[in-house]
Amino acid sequence: RFLCALCPAAEAAGGQPWIVGGFLRDRIEGLPGGDLDLVITGVGLDRLGRLLRRLPAKRLGIRRIVRAGKTFPVYKVRATWSDGEIDVAPPRCKRTKEAGDGERRGSAGNAEAWEDASLRDFTMNAILFRIRADRGRFRGELFDPFDGTGDLRRMRIRGVGNPSDRFREDPLRILRAIRQKHERPGFSIEKDTWTALRREAESFPGTLPGERIFAELSRSLSANPVGTVTDLHRTGILARLLPEIPDWGSGPLARTKRRYRVLEESLGRPLPELLLLAALLADLAEREGRGPALHLPRTERAARRLHFPRPRDVVRILTDLLRLGRLRASDTPRARAEAIFSRRKDPEALLALYSATERAASRGETDFRPMLRKAGRTPRLLAGDELLAMGVPEGPRVEEILLQVREATLTGAVATRNQARDLAAGLLARKGTARSGHRGRNSSSRVSRSPISARTSGRVSGTRCPRAAISSNMKKLDRSGPA
Repeated sequence: RFLCALCPAAEAAGGQPWIVGGFLRDRIEGLPGGDLDLVITGVGLDRLGRLLRRLPAKRLGIRRIVRAGKTFPVYKVRATWSDGEIDVAPPRCKRTKEAGDGERRGSAGNAEAWEDASLRDFTMNAILFRIRADRGRFRGELFDPFDGTGDLRRMRIRGVGNPSDRFREDPLRILRAIRQKHERPGFSIEKDTWTALRREAESFPGTLPGERIFAELSRSLSANPVGTVTDLHRTGILARLLPEIPDWGSGPLARTKRRYRVLEESLGRPLPELLLLAALLADLAEREGRGPALHLPRTERAARRLHFPRPRDVVRILTDLLRLGRLRASDTPRARAEAIFSRRKDPEALLALYSATERAASRGETDFRPMLRKAGRTPRLLAGDELLAMGVPEGPRVEEILLQVREATLTGAVATRNQARDLAAGLLARKGTARSGHRGRNSSSRVSRSPISARTSGRVSGTRCPRAAISSNMKKLDRSGPA
């Protein structure tokens, strides 16, 4: 109905409607078209605005008409029957210096259409369809001055005219070329266009807004993460987007690509956005997290600079990833792993990222699933308020004791509430002994390395040296996963 009303109104005003852009390209490829883009030649911007506002909005379901765009102004039409927007614009009219490789502007009717096409990014997006409404039916003809349909058949992405000029007009087209390639399996970027892209990428991103960069980056990663990071590295853009990793080619790139491959093997494509973004920053997080404190301010700054939609979520899953990597050095690996996964709403995402990261780095991974299943069946035998009632002061010591008791429960060293309380009392007593200066043979051990596995006559003795028990637990964990 909208087109049936717009076409005669535009023609009556001396204009000519054209369907342009991605909608037309997708329909030529046999794909469902996205949002409709229209160009009206023969009328100026202000006149086009008046024409649109004179349309019967209520009958056509038009909710609002908003003028937008600076370089190429456009009217965005929102309607009740569409989730997206219809772009209606006058033709792009900035004069290009070169005539280009397309059809010359031989007729007045095609002059503005040709010039509009000459300013578009790639030939496959520079196809226009002249449309006429005749008694409720649409007729028209294709106008393809730069052989965009031929490039679609040849499965190649080629810049319009001089591709360097197109990239300079809008540097975001550099990312768009890469994204278009990876959204279309089998497509390649034409040789001259690729040469111009690499040359112009030396000044990328310039003053481009971060949100525009992220929009293209996320779509390309979603379509083909391995291919995207490969092309970003080949053009030098990856190092400019993430300068915190200066040596991409010496290992981080290979690990990033392996992470994506493993994730796609286990989860398929497209990957969840959180994993796409976390996998991109995993090497940076690992470098930053080598110290004793697990704080990732540089990683978070990088995520915010790239306009990740939920940067803290990305940092949280990377922090949990690093915590899992430290479990081999922990006295309480099962209890800590349970705590890490229980805090997450998406434990499967963390499991997938952990597996991909360990395999990408050629490290042996632990299968946490058996342990998590057992933990789900194993009741907790001691609570924090019980420790407070036993005289344990509020603070990190409560968590330490709870972890030791939970570890003993998960390994089978503790089976009853009385045994759990006895173990907690023993741990608390030894802490007090250490503070009073009475040192036994094993008093040099840190309190966090407390015994958790000995049982005597149904009670936990708390006197056995913890080293052998901990070593045994860790060997089991490495060999077959948590019990």
